Amino acid sequence: MLEKPRTSLPVLALLLLLPQSIYVIGDYLAVGIRFPFFRFQLAFQSVSGPGNGTAANSAVSIITIIREIQYIPAGFVGSVLGKTAVATYVWLAALGILILAAVLVVSWQFLDNHEHARYLGPLILVSGALFLVWAIVQYGPLFFSTSGYSIPVGLPVTWYMGYLFIQAAKEQGK
Repeated sequence: MLEKPRTSLPVLALLLLLPQSIYVIGDYLAVGIRFPFFRFQLAFQSVSGPGNGTAANSAVSIITIIREIQYIPAGFVGSVLGKTAVATYVWLAALGILILAAVLVVSWQFLDNHEHARYLGPLILVSGALFLVWAIVQYGPLFFSTSGYSIPVGLPVTWYMGYLFIQAAKEQGK
């Protein structure tokens, strides 16, 4: 399946567009789906006022990775070395490794550099492991804490694709 670079490029593009986790912040203050380059988030806010009791407002946000990086020095996520900031750094590392794998696939396809094919599988596996570390740093080892919970839905697909790239490199080496 992945022995040809033309089939590998769409597979890696899928990994860059695949949702990596579904998450809940706090006691349902916000829910969202996290993709490698952005997250789609629905935040809830209760508003109470005279005569209307309590009403709930919701806000839909698409938070890009660049905006999330800007939140750290602005103090929106606590301190620069707080839990959410460290989790963001881990996410950036995972995304950077996935982008490096994409560059190697492009090199493999257009420059006909078959040497790069053997690095793809391990890079994808490491990026998947870092996505898992993000969930552990942000929500704890069981993906659940007082700050919310996360379901790493993209992790099995990411690791399976890494395994397929490793198998393709082994077959190509024979």
